[in-house]
Amino acid sequence: MSQYDKTEQLYTLIHKINRKLRHPKFNSTDQNVVPSITKVQWWILKTVWEQKQCTAGYLAKMIGVRPSTMSQMLDRLEKAGFVSRFTDPADARVRIIRLTDRGQNMFHNSESKFVEKLAGPLGYLTPEEQQFLIVLLEKLAEHFPQPKNN
Repeated sequence: MSQYDKTEQLYTLIHKINRKLRHPKFNSTDQNVVPSITKVQWWILKTVWEQKQCTAGYLAKMIGVRPSTMSQMLDRLEKAGFVSRFTDPADARVRIIRLTDRGQNMFHNSESKFVEKLAGPLGYLTPEEQQFLIVLLEKLAEHFPQPKNN
């Protein structure tokens, strides 16, 4: 098999897995337990949680969107009560984003639901295969270029 064929096969498999992960059947949750958020919103909450606090510009760069787009996304998250924005004491022009208690709960609940659902398909692999897959995916991820903001 040529390198091109291997790359094409990998691309097809990644696309197939991504479609399954995005499918409503995989993403459905009990709305009484975890309200629905988009994957991008989840990544924003995850990034803010990891950083403890950050700026909209940082989030835009990490997610790969324009600052104006990120501002709109943050407006929706703030309206839902998941994030709050504060003026930076060191620079009044800068707004700091933090998770609210509701945002932290949303992040942790949705993450645990996602992990539970992902455990099913991963269960078809042996523990050794799971670890090998993780190592290979980490190695592959290291060699992708960082997205640049336009």
